[in-house]
Amino acid sequence: MSLRERSRPGLGITTIRRPVMILIMAAGALAGCSGFGNNQQATAADPNIFPANYRSTLVKFLRLSLTNRSDFRTVTIAEPALKPVGTSQHYVVCVQSNPPGQTKTTMAAVYLSGQMTQFIDATPEQCADAVYQPFKELDAATPPETLPTDDLSNALHAH
Repeated sequence: MSLRERSRPGLGITTIRRPVMILIMAAGALAGCSGFGNNQQATAADPNIFPANYRSTLVKFLRLSLTNRSDFRTVTIAEPALKPVGTSQHYVVCVQSNPPGQTKTTMAAVYLSGQMTQFIDATPEQCADAVYQPFKELDAATPPETLPTDDLSNALHAH
């Protein structure tokens, strides 16, 4: 295009740029629909990710659940293992408690995608071959003894 053609009304640079801009915008719109970039669907999380923080999760949970201080010292725990839960396999942590004068109980903490989702009665298939070890983190989290009422009342009136 000569300089003279550019100076004529309707044939300037804007006339050439308009179709190019329309093509660029159309290409951008089509690219957005095609799945490029951040518009791709997120991959599904693996339901059987190893629960790396299983000990701290169980300490927090059991601190809220256990009511007797002696229960904290009788808990043993097994390493996470893939075990049957319903119709599928999930990581299960077997937790056993044997309080004095009570029946031994075995529970299963079930993990999905690395997070504890259930704390249920264990089935024989889930914990029969579990190798238990002391749960030292829970023992360390034993709540302090409560003050007897008289001591508390004396402490309040002393000030």
